[in-house]
Amino acid sequence: MTWYGITDFRVSLGLEQTNGPILGALLAEDYTDVIILGFTHPDKIKNKDYEFQQKLADIENSDLATAREFINLFSNTAKAHNHFNQWLEKQLRDAGKKIEVHFHSVNLKHLNDTEGIYEAANQSLEAVASSEGEKLVTLYLSPGTPVMAFVWAFAALRHPNLKKRLIASPEANKPPQTIVLPNEWLEWHGRQVKSRGGNSNQYDVIFHLFGEQRMPSLLGVLQFSSKRHVFVNSKQFSANVMKQFVGSSEFREVAVDPYDPENVRATILDILATMPSNIQVGFNLTGGTKLMYAGALAACRKVNATPFYFNSRKDKVVFLNDFDSVDTREITSVETFIKLNGNNLLVSKSGYWNKMKGIGDFDRKKLTLKLWEKRSKIIKLFPKISPYIGKQRPFDVFTGNISAKLTSDGRAEICIGNEQFVFVKWPEFARYLAGSWLEEYTYMCLEPFVESGLIKDLRIGLEVSFKEASANKGLLDEQLKNIFGETYQELDGAFTDGRRLYIVECKSGNITSEQVMKLQNIVRYFGGIEGRGILASSFPPNSNVVKKKIKESKNLQMVSGNNLCSRQLKKIIQRWDDQK
Repeated sequence: MTWYGITDFRVSLGLEQTNGPILGALLAEDYTDVIILGFTHPDKIKNKDYEFQQKLADIENSDLATAREFINLFSNTAKAHNHFNQWLEKQLRDAGKKIEVHFHSVNLKHLNDTEGIYEAANQSLEAVASSEGEKLVTLYLSPGTPVMAFVWAFAALRHPNLKKRLIASPEANKPPQTIVLPNEWLEWHGRQVKSRGGNSNQYDVIFHLFGEQRMPSLLGVLQFSSKRHVFVNSKQFSANVMKQFVGSSEFREVAVDPYDPENVRATILDILATMPSNIQVGFNLTGGTKLMYAGALAACRKVNATPFYFNSRKDKVVFLNDFDSVDTREITSVETFIKLNGNNLLVSKSGYWNKMKGIGDFDRKKLTLKLWEKRSKIIKLFPKISPYIGKQRPFDVFTGNISAKLTSDGRAEICIGNEQFVFVKWPEFARYLAGSWLEEYTYMCLEPFVESGLIKDLRIGLEVSFKEASANKGLLDEQLKNIFGETYQELDGAFTDGRRLYIVECKSGNITSEQVMKLQNIVRYFGGIEGRGILASSFPPNSNVVKKKIKESKNLQMVSGNNLCSRQLKKIIQRWDDQK
């Protein structure tokens, strides 16, 4: 019994040089039947058969972009399911395997719809349990999402008399391995629910599975009070960064083999053996590998602890003993995300609007609004202004009915038609005219949402720098310099909605593909997989390549031209997932 996912679909299209998880597992052992659950996306276009077949014929010799477009269009649809099943049955016949394939399409609200996944898995197990004859059921954890993997185990708890086992693939091209769990893994469930009588917010110790993504561990630290936090990680991913978040609680990290569930289980139990037997223990099972999850869950059951999982899509923490859930606590500071993911970086300029000289003055805000109104004309002034950016040298330039001047004593003047604006001291006037006015305009569009509570901790011009001048050594710092430059990275805008980090990049002129890719990387670096970027532009991009890159990006949306306003920005923040 298994879910199937994108990897299996890609293999069926000939895009992978492996058998894929499901076929590989079926060829490795003898089975009479396989039950496959396939997520059917509720919003995917119902394409006609000839459209699928026509595009399918072009896949074999296509480039990566064409293949990706095909997968994005047809994956998780009835057409994709039918193609995969026909391919799988043919492969099994060619291999001489007489295996009955039973495929069930499952409509979920989204990919990590825990309740829908649980219902589908439970119904399938009930059908098998009620069928005649003795049977051994193998639950395959590798295909699908981590949520799909752990739900198999909990659905199985409802059928203690059904003989079953769990398997998972440690690596591609290698047969699955049996995951060994303690004999009492079924009876544990009854003890767990009975003994807890509710889900606690306070623990004596919490074990966090720590991996490449750090956010799950941070959520666990923020959500619950605990005297000790133990971060279970591989040698590849140090958890030392979490020290700054545990406060006065005890910090500990322990390295395990992320692909050996028995090593994970034994390591955790060895630690618990040194602690009193009556302590309250929590397990944050959100991070790490699937096999780390299996080993930690086995240890959790052994000691009758409380396991939980953070569902970032729904902003819930789900208690895995009874599937009760509560809202996750909010992250109210932009700097929390930077401290979590910033490695060798620190915030060198806070970017608070009310602490930046002159930025909120009435006349300056009025000028900013006027420049937005005349943006198609002010852009013609950019080439003349550029040589003076950062120089603080006097200049006197004009184009059409717009003229701008900076005197030697720092006095700034600009005339737009019949309107004149004068500022006594503004040495950075050139930088403002070259584009920072758009940053201020975008900030002003977002500012009402701080008051309404939609967003929090709105920043402008926040700067992130290397902690030490001598730190520009080593592979990590080279990677950072490739993203940020030699010295620091300035974020035009940044805020949080309490769950994830948003980074705003403002472009008053032309947009290039490199700028889009750079923003994607910065968002991913500071915000993790849930980070989001907004590209605010004076004008829509002209390049079709740029438009395509933005459209295909999972962590980036654009707002430009007349759409760059409070109303449209609010829609983006409130309905991001629906729009993407």
